[in-house]
Amino acid sequence: MANITSEHLIRTTSPDVVKNEKRSALSNSRQEYLAVSQLAGLVGGSVQGYYGLLSPFYFDGAATVTTIEAGDVDTWVDVELTVDTLGLFDNRPNDMKSAIPAGHSGTGANGDPIVLSLEGLTQTAFANFRASMSFVPEIDEGQLESRLLFNRHTGTTPSSDFSIEEVSLSMQNGADKHYVTEPMLSFFVGDTIDTNGSGDAGKCRFQVKCDVPGDVHLRALTWYIHK
Repeated sequence: MANITSEHLIRTTSPDVVKNEKRSALSNSRQEYLAVSQLAGLVGGSVQGYYGLLSPFYFDGAATVTTIEAGDVDTWVDVELTVDTLGLFDNRPNDMKSAIPAGHSGTGANGDPIVLSLEGLTQTAFANFRASMSFVPEIDEGQLESRLLFNRHTGTTPSSDFSIEEVSLSMQNGADKHYVTEPMLSFFVGDTIDTNGSGDAGKCRFQVKCDVPGDVHLRALTWYIHK
């Protein structure tokens, strides 16, 4: 039997065969990529998502202003938000959308704060929250704090509200100027704010507290949710 070398194979392999093999390999790679992409989309909607509310600030308009009067100093205040007509991004996990079509209640106006419902989430869930805003103090050397205030579902002990807080701004460079901040707060969905039943789940809303009067300019609120 004659010896067949690699050089002999290279000389005798048809160029058309090589082209067909390349086309087949490329086709298989494309199919694998599409399959992975489709799977990622399905998994993404099942286990993670986000809920974003943007003010007209991001659409050639202005942020929503909440004024901290002298009587509001050192008091937790609901922050107002006018959501732009194009500013609602409801990409919550599928279970949340199925449980409750509207992700939040409240118009964001004074006395009617935006409250996010956690319905559809279980105790395996966690989330990151981000607010985009600036504060214009009337007095120098003030401090601004931020928090998420949580309402528990029924049948819990304790049953009172609780919060997660942070110091967001220390304003040492003068009054009547914008101090920009983006508070980031993380939380897990424990057994008092998970889904207890239809229409019965934890809720949360954004608040601030400042030791000087001034104006909060709220640009956006976003919850990044992992189920």
